[in-house]
Formats: sequence, structure tokens, C-alpha cells
Amino acid sequence: MYKLVIFDIDGTLLNTEVAVLKGLQKCLKIHHNIDVDTNDLLFAVGMPGDEVFAHFNIYDNGFSYSKWIKYIDDFKDYISIYDGILETLKGLKKNNVLLAIATSKTRHEYETTVKSFGMNSYFDYVVTIDEVENPKPSPDPLLKICSLAGVDVGDAVFLGDTKFDIECAENANMDFGLALWGAHDKCKKLCDRYFSNPQDLLKFCSDEVCKTI
Repeated sequence: MYKLVIFDIDGTLLNTEVAVLKGLQKCLKIHHNIDVDTNDLLFAVGMPGDEVFAHFNIYDNGFSYSKWIKYIDDFKDYISIYDGILETLKGLKKNNVLLAIATSKTRHEYETTVKSFGMNSYFDYVVTIDEVENPKPSPDPLLKICSLAGVDVGDAVFLGDTKFDIECAENANMDFGLALWGAHDKCKKLCDRYFSNPQDLLKFCSDEVCKTI
């Protein structure tokens, strides 16, 4: 049984995709006169902000990223917690599993998203993008959490929904589980462990059955 379960936020704990993409779409239109359909922005899911804007040859020292984050708030009604997440967090805590978050969000973004859904009390450790030298897919966020928790990498598992999460776990030599409820199908080809719903994660961490490809 794992001693530590680390979660991504977007596409894993919270369904933020529509709000995130609409916020990016609005930012590109207003500040760069770039019209793009949200379906053509799916590549940005889980990608660090500077890399997203570099895709459009935008290098403005964080200005566009700050506006993107601001505009996400305009679509916050599209954000929701995935069914079964709270029950799974409660179950893991009941089994004395340490819980943590490794995210590409800033600490401010974390404070205004996860906390607003009343989940922050479940997590023992949170590492945001502005608290590590190298963000995902670097192993830095996961290794920092393990260091803070005093847990060996082999006793932890990272749950996420994008290829960046998969690569982050691989780079840290940590087990990974794909959150299929928030992931796109193409990610299933990149890993050999996935969970159809949060309850499957709870069962797996209780030494029960895990679905594999």
C-alpha cells in the first residue's frame, strides 16, 4: 500500500478544462488579436504557461500568462469537482495515506481554486510551480514532496491526466496512475496503469484491483 498519493489538479481533482481554454482563448484575442477555436487549444492542457505562449511566438515576461489566469475567473462557473473525489480523499485519509498536490498552477491559483472547493484540508503537502526551480515534466515537484514528507519515491504514486504528468513521474522513477476521467484517450497509450474513476484509485491503494491496459 502506498504511503503517499500525489495529485495533479486540472483534469484530476477539478474539471477545469473549459474554463482554462476559454480564458486562454480570450487572452489571445484581446491582447494578441489571435482568433483560435478552443478545440485547437487542447495542446495547452497541462502545459506550463510560458510554453503555451511560446507556441504562438509570444514572449512577454509573464504578462500574457497573468492575463490568462485572470480571464479563467470569468469562466469559473464551468469549473467543478469530479464525482467521487471527496469520497476518495476521505477514504485515503482514513487509511492513513499522506496526500499531496504537485501542480503547474501558482500558489495564488491554488489558493483561489482548490481552497474554494473545500479540499485543501485533505492535503498534507502542496508544491506549486513557483516553488520549484523546474516545473513538470521535471521530477522536481514530486521529489520535493517526497523530501518534505520523508517518504521514499518507491512508496509514492502520482495521479495525473496529461503526458507532462506521465513524464514527470517517469523522470522521478515514481509509479504513475492516469486519471481517465479527465485524461484524453491518447494518454492511455503512454502508460500502463489507469483508473476509470476516483473510487478505483481508492480500491487500488487498498490493495484491491487496478485496471491496466
